[in-house]
Amino acid sequence: MGYQTNKHVGLAEEIFREHHRRLESASIALTRNAPVLGQLQRNVHAIVADVAEQFDLPVSNADPPADIDEVVNHTLLPTEIGVDRALRNIHPIESLRAAALLFEVALPIILRRYVITDPARVAAVSLALHDAISRRVSLSSLAYVNYLIEKLQASRREERRRIARDLHDRLGHSIGLALQNLDLSRHYGTQDRLRSDAKVGAAMHEMREALQTVQELTAELRRSFGADGIEPALRGYLASSVPATIRTGLTVTGDVKVMPREVGEELYLILREAARNAVRHGEATELRITIVASEDAINAEVIDDGRGFDLIDAQTAGFGLRSMAERADLLNGRFTITSAPGSGTVVAVEVPLYGPEG
Repeated sequence: MGYQTNKHVGLAEEIFREHHRRLESASIALTRNAPVLGQLQRNVHAIVADVAEQFDLPVSNADPPADIDEVVNHTLLPTEIGVDRALRNIHPIESLRAAALLFEVALPIILRRYVITDPARVAAVSLALHDAISRRVSLSSLAYVNYLIEKLQASRREERRRIARDLHDRLGHSIGLALQNLDLSRHYGTQDRLRSDAKVGAAMHEMREALQTVQELTAELRRSFGADGIEPALRGYLASSVPATIRTGLTVTGDVKVMPREVGEELYLILREAARNAVRHGEATELRITIVASEDAINAEVIDDGRGFDLIDAQTAGFGLRSMAERADLLNGRFTITSAPGSGTVVAVEVPLYGPEG
């Protein structure tokens, strides 16, 4: 439909005010945020313009003069709403509840304003209003889902890139050194048996390192959030992937099984990456993970006593900080890192479970 002028501003504003009042009475979350209310208002204007245009409804004396008419982009508004609600973690069920209330509010106001009493015309206006509302809910829900799918795919692409980096940096490095040592062993041959044997021993060491890398990556690929939840997955990771020289601990408070699977999988990857960093880069001797589940949020921390790092330098050091932050953002969560050289590191994540962001 593109851009369209709404000449029924007064009608739209009357409907919006009553809709807002009913949303607040029903404690529907859309009223808690000013930008969301602004979108609701524009959406009402677009719906009223659609219905009024379809039935060629006359402009009422109650409508403001044309110089304050507004223009609404019908094509882009549902997409904007869907993406924005995904960013704010407002579930589509809230949009459906708001849509049902909007129909209940708008129909009697339109019928009263234009004194529509003929049953056939009442039915036609009712159907047009329903279609205008449901079409926008469908489009915004589709945008909501598409946005989340793209974020999830981006998260998985980053995980694949990390595995590719590990294969290149760790596995490739070990195999390269092993081949180099075997070449040197062949070069020394029988002329310097001790040095030749030493190079063979070094090559064997590097190949064992390569094998360990393959085993670790294979274990990571097989292990996920799983049917049993995040706690067994993290305990399995700590047992199989953290050296015995590092003291580990996992404390879980509350019922973490309230987490939806998709939330648990992403949170597990965040905490696993933080633990990996502590092991590989932090030179930690102690690593602790805590998870606290409440009715409306999950709070988790990964704490190590390692050498810490400069946060600005770490952004480009390949620590996966951006990946962890993006995963938290996908969950509409808060992600923070506290660290400084010589002071250890605390990675904290807070993920809401229900409803929108404050």
